[in-house]
Amino acid sequence: MMINSKSLKITGKKFILTSLAAISLMGVGVGITTAVLNAQPTEVSAATDLGYLIRDYTPSEGDYKHSVPLPMLDLKVGQTKTIKVPQIKGYTSNVKTVKITEYGPYSMLSNYFYYTKNKSTPKAPAKDPVSYKSQKSSMQVRLVPGHDFYNHVPGSKYNAKRTHYGKTYKGRTVTINMTAKRPGVKTPYYRCVVGGKTIGWIYGGALVNVAKYKTVKKTATVVSKPTNNFYNHVTSSIYATKLTHFGKTYRNRKVTINMQATRQGTKTPYYRCSVNGKSIGWIYGRALSNVR
Repeated sequence: MMINSKSLKITGKKFILTSLAAISLMGVGVGITTAVLNAQPTEVSAATDLGYLIRDYTPSEGDYKHSVPLPMLDLKVGQTKTIKVPQIKGYTSNVKTVKITEYGPYSMLSNYFYYTKNKSTPKAPAKDPVSYKSQKSSMQVRLVPGHDFYNHVPGSKYNAKRTHYGKTYKGRTVTINMTAKRPGVKTPYYRCVVGGKTIGWIYGGALVNVAKYKTVKKTATVVSKPTNNFYNHVTSSIYATKLTHFGKTYRNRKVTINMQATRQGTKTPYYRCSVNGKSIGWIYGRALSNVR
C-alpha cells in the first residue's frame, strides 16, 4: 500500500500518527476495519515533519484524525496477524511490520510505529560534455559567417544565450583565448575577444585563419601537372570562393602575378595571376614554378 504524501493538510509539526496501540477506539466494540476515523483515507503532507513519536498520551478523538489506513481484517477474538506498515511517499517507517491482536471490544498493535521524513540526496553537478582548451591566436570572421556569438558553447551544461550576431563582426580579426570541442562535432568552437572585451563563443565554421595581402610584381610558370585550381579569392579566406579556371588549363603557361597572400599557418603563399592582362584568379603557390 503506497500513500500519496502531497495532499493532506496538517496544521502543525507534532501530530500523532496513531498506531492504535492499546487504544480502544472510543470504547466501541469495533475491529481493525475502523482504524481510520470516519473511514476516510489518509494522506500525509510531504512538507510536514513526521519525525515525532508521542509515546504517552491520553486517547481522544483528535488522535484518530491523522491515522494511517490499515488493512481491512476480519479477526476472531484472540487472533493475531502480522501486517505490513503502510508506506508513505517521502517518509520511512521505523518498522516494516506490526502484529495486530483482536480482543473483541478493541484491537491492539504490538508496538508503536512512526514515520521520519527522508533526507534529500543532493544532485551531483551536471557533467559538461564539452571539453575546453586554452589557446592564443587570431582569426578572422567570414563576411557571411552563418553563425552567431554566445555566452556559452551551445550544447554544453550551461544555458547559452546569444551575445552578438556573427555579421556584426564580419571581416574583423578577433583574438582567440579558448577552444571547445563538442562530442561528435569535429569543428571546434572559439571564444573570441575584440579590443580586450570578450564577445562570446562562435562555431569554428564562421572563422578562418588570418590572411595577409601585399602588392607584388612577379612572373611564374604553371607546372605541367598542377593539383590546384584558380579561384576568385584565396581559398579558406573571409570570402566565399568560386572556381574560375582549372589549373591544368594553364599548365606550362607563363603568368603575371600582381598580388600575393599568406595565410596564417601556411608557409606557401597564394598568388593572384593574369595572362595577357586578364586576371585568371588566385592559385596556391605549389602550382607555380620559377616565381620571381
